[in-house]
Amino acid sequence: MQKTLMLGAVAYDPKVIPIWDIIRDYFNDRGFRLDYVLFSNYEAQIEYLLSGKIDVAWNTNVAWVRSYELSKGKVKALLMRDTDIDFKSVFITKASSGIKSVEDLKGKRFGLGSGDSAQAAILPIKYLQNESNCFDEINLVRYNSDMGKHGDTGRSEFDILDAIKNNEIDAGAIGITTWIRALEDGLFPSGVIESFYVSEGYCHCNFTVLDSLDEKIQEAFTQMMLSQDPNDPIIKKMMQMEGLNKWVVTTNKELEGYEVLTQAMKEQDLMKNNQ
Repeated sequence: MQKTLMLGAVAYDPKVIPIWDIIRDYFNDRGFRLDYVLFSNYEAQIEYLLSGKIDVAWNTNVAWVRSYELSKGKVKALLMRDTDIDFKSVFITKASSGIKSVEDLKGKRFGLGSGDSAQAAILPIKYLQNESNCFDEINLVRYNSDMGKHGDTGRSEFDILDAIKNNEIDAGAIGITTWIRALEDGLFPSGVIESFYVSEGYCHCNFTVLDSLDEKIQEAFTQMMLSQDPNDPIIKKMMQMEGLNKWVVTTNKELEGYEVLTQAMKEQDLMKNNQ
């Protein structure tokens, strides 16, 4: 009898339970025994993965980079959402602020999201350092809400949007998905807020395993995920909640999308798995 494959995910939202219930049932209905365990933070999940207490981890990009470094490269990314490719950070401000580029941030208040969020804090700091001659003269304002979730809740990014709206800061960094949602939901009247910097694309979440996991199991898990039909009503519901159109295999090309975050985390001394 096949050993039950144990998958870890972080409970950042109530919808996480129906998402993984659907995936678990999909596997089990097809004879592949799978179950999941939820963690309150990614640091605990990383610890469980690296100690072999879980077989697969649904990791953020920060959790992936940290798992890779702490295991000395003995982890493997199997697959990811199509929406995890070419993710971007966006710098936003009020159109009336006069800020048109990162050089205009000299002496301004700039909002950063949770300190463990790649899109709203870690990478924005690197982009500011790389592309501004006035980094030391920017007044950085931190919104460290929901630490341990690596920005999954988006709460700190909405804190930044509120702070700009209330003139508490002059500009700030958010992820591209939050920016699109803010525009689509009409959080600001048309033309009131605008972006003045969009980063290069990078990669976000992936399914991570120890490279010692049986290769047949790795392949079976990957193929079972890829076999999910987006037109099936139950699968479609799960994919909408999880924010993807399809699962894609993580190749060397996608792994290059983690290099800039790896550099940033090393520069900012963020490789330790602190809780």
